[in-house]
Amino acid sequence: MGVRLNKAEADRMVVDVVAAHADALLRTARKHSHCADDAQDAYQRALEIFVRRAPDLDPDRVVGWVHTVCRHEAMALRLKRTETVADRELALEDAEAREQPSPEDHALTHERISQAAEALRTLKPQEVQALWHRSLGKTYDEIADELGWSYTKVNAAM
Repeated sequence: MGVRLNKAEADRMVVDVVAAHADALLRTARKHSHCADDAQDAYQRALEIFVRRAPDLDPDRVVGWVHTVCRHEAMALRLKRTETVADRELALEDAEAREQPSPEDHALTHERISQAAEALRTLKPQEVQALWHRSLGKTYDEIADELGWSYTKVNAAM
């Protein structure tokens, strides 16, 4: 840990890490999940934790930290799934999780991630802030209260 990053630095770090390492993070989640849906859920949860904790993280060690969080989230979902689903059904899900995406799927995923990262790079810092809060399910009013903005400023940032 160490120096606390300001909000703009933390947002930029999140965008840069996701743009550069999204595929590897998804592979980590898939490796420790029963199925592709659980891997996606673990990946999303890890990113939510990353966004929330970003200001306090060491930029030099952040990639490894996010991989660890992603792995832990995948393992937690796997444990929950194991407790609630019969073993016979899990064996079928394991076979699905080991399948690799086709080259076409991989290329499409990489293309979408690249486009999203490029779009995020063009945003102003307050637009990034507003979008992160909105992606966490907050309303415009909640975002305005949390960031000390007016409703109009939140609307303009979206």
